[in-house]
Amino acid sequence: MKTFESRPFPFGIGIYSFWDAARYIGATPRDLRRWIRAYTPQPKEGGPAPLWDSELLTWRRKGISFRDLVELRFVRAMRGAGVTLPVIRRTLELGRAQLRVPYPLSSNAFRRLGKQIFREALAVEGVSLARLNEDSRRRVLSLVSGPSLRRGLEIDGDGQVTRWFPVSRSQIIVLDPNRRAGDPILTESGVPTIAIAAAYKADKEDAKFVAWQYEITEAEVRAAVRFEKRACAL
Repeated sequence: MKTFESRPFPFGIGIYSFWDAARYIGATPRDLRRWIRAYTPQPKEGGPAPLWDSELLTWRRKGISFRDLVELRFVRAMRGAGVTLPVIRRTLELGRAQLRVPYPLSSNAFRRLGKQIFREALAVEGVSLARLNEDSRRRVLSLVSGPSLRRGLEIDGDGQVTRWFPVSRSQIIVLDPNRRAGDPILTESGVPTIAIAAAYKADKEDAKFVAWQYEITEAEVRAAVRFEKRACAL
C-alpha cells in the first residue's frame, strides 16, 4: 500500500478542486477524474488507471496543483483533437523519460521535441497518424510543438510553467500559485475574479460602483466578469 511523507504543505504549489480546475481548462469534472488521481491514494479496482497522480497527494491533500492544472490543459486539448488516452499516456511516459521533467507536455523542451516524442508514442501504441482526419492531424501536430497553448504561460529557466495568464493577449488576470493559492486574480491588485463577479451581480451590474469598492478600474471589473462567465460556461 502506498504511503505518504508527513511534512508541512509547501507554499507556491496551488490547489484547485476538480470543479474549478475543469472550468478553467474547458473540461468536465468527470474528465479530470479519468485523467488524474487526485483524491484517493489508489484507483478503484477494475477502473481505468489515471495518467498520473496529483502533486498534492504527496501531502495527502485533495485536489489538483497548479502544475497539474497546466498539464491537464494540454491533455484536454489533445483529447479534443482526437488523441486517445493510451497514446497520451505513452506520450507522457516518453516525455518524462527523455526530457527528465515531471510535466513534459507543458515544458519548453516539449515544444522542440514534441513531434518526435508524439510520433514515437504512436508507433509504440501501433497507431498511424494517417488514421486521424486531416483537420485532427493538423491540430495535434500544432498542439505538440506549436505556440498556441503556450501563449499566456510564463516559463522559468528550467522550462517549467510558473504563471498562467488565461485571457488571450492580456495580462490583466493571472493564475499564480504564489498568490492566493493560484486562484484567478487581477494581476495588479490581487483581487479574486470570482469576488468581483459576485459584487457585480449583487450591485446590479454597476461596474463603476464595483470599481470604486475595490479601487480598481472599470476595465478590470469587466475583464473579471467576462472571465468568470466564460469559465462557468465551459
